[in-house]
Amino acid sequence: MNSKDENVEIREIVRDESCSGLKKYAMLAVGKPSIGGLICYELIMLFFSGVFGGLGIVLRRVFYGFLLGGLGRNVTIGRNVVIRGGPRVFIGDNVMIGDDCVLDARGENAEIKIGDDVVISRNTIVRARNAVLDIGNGSDIGANCLLGTDSRLSVGKEVLIGAYTYLCAGGNHCFKGKEICVLSQGVEKGDGVSIGDGAWIGARVTVLDSVSIGKGAVIGAHSLVKKSIPEMSVAFGTPAEVQRQRVS
Repeated sequence: MNSKDENVEIREIVRDESCSGLKKYAMLAVGKPSIGGLICYELIMLFFSGVFGGLGIVLRRVFYGFLLGGLGRNVTIGRNVVIRGGPRVFIGDNVMIGDDCVLDARGENAEIKIGDDVVISRNTIVRARNAVLDIGNGSDIGANCLLGTDSRLSVGKEVLIGAYTYLCAGGNHCFKGKEICVLSQGVEKGDGVSIGDGAWIGARVTVLDSVSIGKGAVIGAHSLVKKSIPEMSVAFGTPAEVQRQRVS
């Protein structure tokens, strides 16, 4: 297996006969086949990830720093937060991450950068696969969201994202070949997604790849965003269409 491949898929790691089962798990958990790194990861997650209350917050603030590429000051990490590829995850100051979130940076070129004063609510998954995922200062990510990219995902400063929102930045599975199985045809890499400063993405919105949402734009709940939305626009619908400007 070559960890420099553009798409680092779980199935590729599982099928690699050159690695033991333990090293495969290490690749998924810590981003490299290091047994020592895996032991450190397992001990920290075992003893500190599920501790309740203020004591748990203090312990995670101290010990999760050993798993991450960077951990700012006054960070609050909830219970059962899963870290994968921790050395490629960077968290700023005054960040709050809710219970049961997942931060997953997979592949040598992966990087997750969370700015200062960011709130990520419970059960949200933030995933980058050999790509950069950037969340700007002061942004607020709702519960049960999925922010995933295989190419580029940029969330600007002070962006509000409602619960159950899906930002799908990466590309599409190929299916034009003669093979019935879509999985075997690979992925056509896309251009990624960018969300401008001050935008508001309503609850249960899906934003597809190659979309740019401009500064200050508002996307109504339950919308499907298939094309770019200009700044300071109000858009909603399936697919989302611009309905008016915030300032006439």
